[in-house]
Parts: sequence; structure tokens; C-alpha cells
Amino acid sequence: MSKINSKQKGARGERAWVSILKYFGFDARRTGFHQSQQNHDSPDVSCKDLPVHWEVKNTEKALIRDWIAQAEGDARDTEIPVVVWKKNHGKWIAILQAEDLLRIFQCADIKALEEWIQINKPKETK
Repeated sequence: MSKINSKQKGARGERAWVSILKYFGFDARRTGFHQSQQNHDSPDVSCKDLPVHWEVKNTEKALIRDWIAQAEGDARDTEIPVVVWKKNHGKWIAILQAEDLLRIFQCADIKALEEWIQINKPKETK
């Protein structure tokens, strides 16, 4: 894949992630162009509603440790570094430190989460 096509694929992934955040009610936008105009530590996607530094990866090859190191290095002290990754025709996967996931659970409405899981749990097929 050429460099231009890789950039286009990355931009498509960023736009797709922005759409998902908006679907869930969060105000989000691509940082893309601004990233190259400012400093390199800007997230791929900005979302004022969440204290998250988003790195978006839209590629077949997984370099998880490199990606999370990038997100951690670029995140502000007030942000949780999160990498979201999608392979062709795959589902989005979020990658973050386990401690950060547990901190999110500490702050979450667990009863509401349990109710959502019960309501939305896939039915078993026999």
C-alpha cells in the first residue's frame, strides 16, 4: 500500500471513529490536519466530553505495544490514553491499560451497566 493510501485509510478510520463517538452522544472531531499544524502530540480524534487521548489505528497489522506507548507518551496528565483499532471488515477494539479500565469502572454507574448488559445480552441460539 502506498503512503498516500495509508494516510487515506487512516483518515477514513478517524472519520469512522468520530461517527461512532457522535452516535453515542459525544461531541468529537478529527484532529488530522491540525495535528500536523500544531505539535505531534495531538490526538487523532478530539472529544471534549471525555478525558481520553484517542489514537486511531485502521490497519491489518497490530503493533499494540508501540501504539499504547505512543498514546501514553502523547496524553496529557488529565487524559486516559486509549488506542482504538480496526482491521478491514472487523469490529473496533479499544486498547488501554487495565488500571485505567478499573478506574473507569470505579467512576461508572455499575447498576446501570448491569441492567444494560441484561437488556442487550445476545440471545443464545441453539
